[in-house]
Amino acid sequence: RSRSTNHGWPWAPLSPGFNSKEQPWGYGNTLLAIDVNSKNIVWRYTEKQPMDARAVCMKNGRIYAFSFGNYLTCLDAKTGSPVYRLLPGDSPQLFDALGEYQNRQDWRSNWRTTALLRCSDKALYFAGPPMQRLVAVSADSGKLLWSHPYGNYQLILQGDSLYGISGQIDKEVSRRFNPLTGEVLEELKISRRACTRPTASCDAIFFRAEEGSVRLDLQKDESQLVSPMRPNCQDGVTVANGLLY
Repeated sequence: RSRSTNHGWPWAPLSPGFNSKEQPWGYGNTLLAIDVNSKNIVWRYTEKQPMDARAVCMKNGRIYAFSFGNYLTCLDAKTGSPVYRLLPGDSPQLFDALGEYQNRQDWRSNWRTTALLRCSDKALYFAGPPMQRLVAVSADSGKLLWSHPYGNYQLILQGDSLYGISGQIDKEVSRRFNPLTGEVLEELKISRRACTRPTASCDAIFFRAEEGSVRLDLQKDESQLVSPMRPNCQDGVTVANGLLY
């Protein structure tokens, strides 16, 4: 364990690659499907350029994987066969929107460990410290749906809305979007403190406030203070068994 007495989270001593420009972890060239009963490998999929582990997700029997400036691929989860694989040369509009990798790493602007890809039944959503802008992509085809010029949101998909929660030092406000069109439905008058990641229950979004935590009531559209609970930075509030941890 770390024996540092410094203020805050001393991530650098825990992992030499955490603050380096080129982090040595979090990437891989191969996806495997393993039968949980027989322990046999069902299929193997390999890319020459490594996939970003923060941008791998699965929904409705499809697996999505992304590599900055290289590809966005969609696989059939049962067979490992590509449903589509998009490259900068054949999808310039998409990769222009996704932009270049942003080397942001700070407790105020969010850690690089933040997952940068979310998916719903109909769309993929890219946002977070590495992203130049918020980008929405069709899950069926990989076609660009819409983009928003600010990209360092923490995203929450809830009901028929996409919530983009802004950070402590960012001038951009938090917003509620139409998830398929990108229309800004509401600008949220809330303030998230530091690097704590927002999480959600069926009726609310939780994140750290200046003192304690915020519960954003999605039905009443009101912010409530939960004091003195302060969620830990990398995980945020954990919701399970009808309780908050």
